[in-house]
This record gives sequence, C-alpha cells and structure tokens, in this order.
Amino acid sequence: MSYDDETQQIQPIEAPLPISAPKQYHRRRRHRSKLLRPMRHLARRIKWTSVFIVLIAVIVVVVVGGLALMADTMNQVNSSLTSLSRVSQTLRGKPGTELTLNDFNRLQSSVVDLAGSLSTAHSRLNLVRSFRAWNTDLNATITLVDASQNLTLAADNMLNALQPTLFFLVAGDDKESVAVQISSGERIVELLRLGRGLFLAANANLEAAQADIEKLDLSVLSPAVILNIESTIRYHDQLVEVNNILQQAPDLLTAALGLAGEQSYLILSQNSDELRPSGGYISTYGWMSIRNGRITDYSYSPTTATSPNPPGAQFADQIEVPAWWIRYGQPIYAAWDGSWYADFPKTAEMAMWYYNAGNNPRSPVSGVLSIDIHGFEAILNALGSVVVTDTVVTPENFRQIVYAKTAESQADDLHKRFIASVYQQIFTDWQNASADPDINTRLLGAVLEALQEKHIMFYSADDSVNTAINLLGWSGAQTPAVGDDYLMTADANLGNKSNRSIMRQLTLDVDIQPDGSLVNRAAIAYDYSARVAVNDPGFNPPTLGPADYNNLLQIFTPLGSAIIESANFVNDPQTIYTDTHTIFASRLTVPYDGSERFQLSYRTPPLVEAFGPYQRYTLALQKQPGTVGDQVNVQVTLPAGATAITINPAPSASYVLDRPILEFLMTLESDQSIEIIYQTGSE
Repeated sequence: MSYDDETQQIQPIEAPLPISAPKQYHRRRRHRSKLLRPMRHLARRIKWTSVFIVLIAVIVVVVVGGLALMADTMNQVNSSLTSLSRVSQTLRGKPGTELTLNDFNRLQSSVVDLAGSLSTAHSRLNLVRSFRAWNTDLNATITLVDASQNLTLAADNMLNALQPTLFFLVAGDDKESVAVQISSGERIVELLRLGRGLFLAANANLEAAQADIEKLDLSVLSPAVILNIESTIRYHDQLVEVNNILQQAPDLLTAALGLAGEQSYLILSQNSDELRPSGGYISTYGWMSIRNGRITDYSYSPTTATSPNPPGAQFADQIEVPAWWIRYGQPIYAAWDGSWYADFPKTAEMAMWYYNAGNNPRSPVSGVLSIDIHGFEAILNALGSVVVTDTVVTPENFRQIVYAKTAESQADDLHKRFIASVYQQIFTDWQNASADPDINTRLLGAVLEALQEKHIMFYSADDSVNTAINLLGWSGAQTPAVGDDYLMTADANLGNKSNRSIMRQLTLDVDIQPDGSLVNRAAIAYDYSARVAVNDPGFNPPTLGPADYNNLLQIFTPLGSAIIESANFVNDPQTIYTDTHTIFASRLTVPYDGSERFQLSYRTPPLVEAFGPYQRYTLALQKQPGTVGDQVNVQVTLPAGATAITINPAPSASYVLDRPILEFLMTLESDQSIEIIYQTGSE
C-alpha cells in the first residue's frame, strides 16, 4: 500500500465532518474504559487500604509509644512516691515529742515533689489520652494518675491546714519540739478549727480519688498496674484515716480537756502483774476532773468489796457472767473486778456503769482512763521520783516498795492505800511539772508511748469521741475478725502477781488451702524461770499467792473457726462464739520454774480474697493490754506453685520446700499486721 492509499484510509478517522467518526471514537473509549475500570477500583482499594494500614501503624506506634511513655512516667512517679514514703517512715519512727517543724517541712517538700511528678505525668499522658480506650493498662494508668493527683492535693491541704497549729506549738522555732506548748488545749482547738476549710477540701479530694479508683476493673489489667492500684488504695485509706482524725480533733480535745465545761473521768489502775484480759486486776481506782486542760480535782482509793460503792441489788440482773468465767459470790462484782473482755471499751463501759450506778463521787463520769503498772512506771521515769510519807519512790524501787508494804500489812487494803497515795502524788507532781518544758516534754513522750503500747487506754461516754480515739489507736479496742485472719491471746491470772516473771511466746503456722480457707496452728509457750522470779518483787508465795501460775487463757480467732485438735490442755478448750470472733478458752497451769507449750489447730472459713489476678492474705495480730511485748513467730505456707508478689512487712526469712514458706519474727509491743499478695501457679 502506497503512502497515499494509507493516508486515504486513515483520513475518515481524522475527518471532523462525517457522523461516523465520533461513533468510532466513542466506541474505542467505552472499550478502553471497560478494561481500566477494574484497575481503577483496585487502585482505589489499594489507596484506601494503604491509608488504613498507615493509620493502624500510626495508632500502634502511638499506643505502643504511649505504653512506653506510661511505664517511664510511672517510674518517675514511683520514685517520688518512694521518697515520700521514706520521709514518712522516718517521721513515724521518731518519738512524738522529738518531731519539729523542720520535720513537717521535709514532709511537705516531699508532697510538693510528688505533686510535681504527677503534674508532669498528667501532661505527658495527655499526648495519648485520646487512645486510652485502645488499651486497658493505659486507661487505668491515666485514671490512676488522676486519682493520685487528688491524693496529693488532699495531703497538701492537710499539711497547710496544720501549719498554724504547728507554728504555735513550736513558738516559731523550726528546730523546737512540737510538744512544748501542748498544754494550751484551747488555742490548739482554735487553730485546728481555722484549718477546717482545708480539711474539708482534702475530704473532697479523697472522695474524688475514691471515685476514680472505683472505675477500675482489675480483671482486665496487667499485674504491674494492679500493684500500682493496690499501693494507691493503701495510701488513700491512710490519708482518709488521718484526715478523719484531724477533722474530729477539735471536738475530741474540747471534750477530753473540758474546754466546754468540766469533765470527770474514772481512773482504773490495773495491776498488770496480775494480768487480766483487758490489762490487769483493778487494785486501786480514782477520779479526776478537768477544765480548760487543767486537772482541777482528783482522788485515789483502794479497791475493796465496798469501794467503790457497788450498784444496788436491783441492778444484779443487768450483768450476765459467762459460764466459763471466774465465779463470784457477788456476780455483780464481775463488772468491776477485771472483766472477761479483752476489748477494753467493753470493760470500761461495764466499770463506768458499776461506778455510776453506785452513786460514787463525780458520777456520772464522762469517760474512763486506764493505766497499768508499766504506764505509771513510764510517767514516774519522766518525773524522776515522787515522795510519799518520807519515802522516795523511783521507777527502780516502785514495785519493791509496793510489795514490801503488802507483805508487812495484815489487812489487805493497807498496801492499796499506799499505792493510792503514790498514784495521787504522781498526779500532783505531774500537774506541778507541766510548767517546766523539759519535764512536760518527757511526760508527753511517756504518755504517747504508753498509749501506743496499750499501757494507757481511754474510753468516752461520747461515741463520736470514741471514734477519734479508736482511729488514734488509743482505745484498746479489738479489731473484728471477719474477712481476714486474726490472732489475739489473753491471759487471766487466777491467783498470784508473777506475770512480770513469765515470758510468753506465740507461734502461728498458717497453711493456706486452695479454696482460700486456712488450717492454722497456734502455740502459746510459757517460760516461768526461777532465776527470773527470785528477783521479782511480785513473786512472794504465799503472801502474794501460790507459786504456780494458774491461768484462764482465751485465744481469739476468725469468726467461724473450728478446732481440729489440741495438745497439752488438760481439758479440750471450750468454743465461744461472738459476733466478731470465735474464742477458744481453757484453764491451764504453768508450774513454778517450769515451761509449758499449749497448741491448738483449727480451720477457718475462706479468708483469702481475690485481687485482680492475685490472691491477698491479711493477718491482724493484736496485743493484750498490760503485756510488755510477746515474741511472735508467724509462718505462712502459700499454695503449691504460688509466687509472692508483695509482702508487707518484709519477711525475716523465705524458702521453698514443696511449697513457698514465709517467716516473720516480731515483738508484739503494739498491734501488728501482715499482708501477702501472691499469684497461684494456675494464673
């Protein structure tokens, strides 16, 4: 074909006039479109898939980066929290009379530092806050930081509210002890009330933190986050307790110090050498009246069958003495003579009823103050000495003089009259010494220590005052044994005054069962050595009772416990059920210059609680009032394959035989607790 022929053939395609030309062109376009359409759809799909993949990648990067950011942020927060805890622990370890304004400034600085760390954490986590719904740990951490900020605000508000009071107590001197001006009760109340607004603000912060914490679902969180939540809950509960005390302190001080009117108190002097469940035999008693923080009047008397005046016969049906307790010719006297309760508020309530119903001086009294021999010795040590009828009484010779008087006197109440005179003189000198800052500081320190160790206890007729006293740990109240493991042992000396010579040691072996119940073995060992007793003025048979130690023992265990077996008891212990405890009670004898070990195995209901993926075991150990400090050994055996996550306090030893075992050694000078969070092998 020639060029011209070829040109002629293609000319119709290029010619604009013929009608057929566009049709041919249009057909080709349609044909081409049919071929390209799937490719374009594919291109669109590829384009949006790429965008979606990129978006997912961005989200993954942000979330993963957020988790890394979260971990780094929480490390910084925990570092500040550890620093605050260290300062707090140091301050708690200091005697109350040695605390200064500098100490509180250190505490406040740590709180401010923690607030700064939390503020930084809050800002950093804002970067990933929009993605919190994509990761439960991230969501929980953000919520936890919010809650922690409220806790820190609460602590800061509480410390700021206390500043005027603390400044007054130290008279503006940062290095001066806060105890110097403690006798100025009315001014302290005024200053505490000045901070009421901040205490209420702290309360709102704590409620907001609680609301945040309650949002968290532990079942979907990682172990690390759950442990952070557990720590936060513990700090929250501590701050709530402290803030409650501070809010109630003005009313407590107003009532206790007689700032709104004179208050009269019954004083029970408990002889802890003759131990009873709530402290000791009430050998002497007294009363005192207080107004405006000053003791305005007081008196002491020996306890006899007619002193104080007993209630009339018409009151006899109001006392029901348990069948297992000491028998009395006059059952109503059991309300006074060292009752069967190891819970001091119940003992105090009965003694106050007995005193008021007998129309005794200053009745009806507003409350009860109990002090045992250890408490009086501590006060006497702060004073140095007192002089009674030309006899110089010191902490070293106090008991020797008292028991020498007992041996000399034929009538039972002569030595009690002397004891009452000594106690009255102690109060007189205490009152006179309050103007001396050094002595006053020593006295306050002695009283605070005695309150913490249950050598001094306080009960009020006002329930709101009792709430504050209980929060302070000064009530001698028993903790209900419901939902957690519990152990308290209480002796009742049935005839001599040798408890200072008897060493008591407690052992508790806890075997945690797969269903959360416990198989416990409690052992109480008594060592009654002649080498100790011969140097003890309280040991003097037959003047002060028989040489052997006859005892009515109560073992308080969790509600619903049941005996499996017992060893060395003459008779099987009797089981007594109350609303708060199961008690195993038995009479026993420890021979002079001998030792005995009484053992009891029992099963409890399920007491281990689930905490997210973990299990939590808690044990409360309570000290019997009047005791110096029993040596306690607790051994907790975890289920097979379990791993301990957190342990508080740190165990003295830990080892694995066929199962993990944690061992704790402690001296029970005050109430103690053990908490173990562990993970079972199946989780």
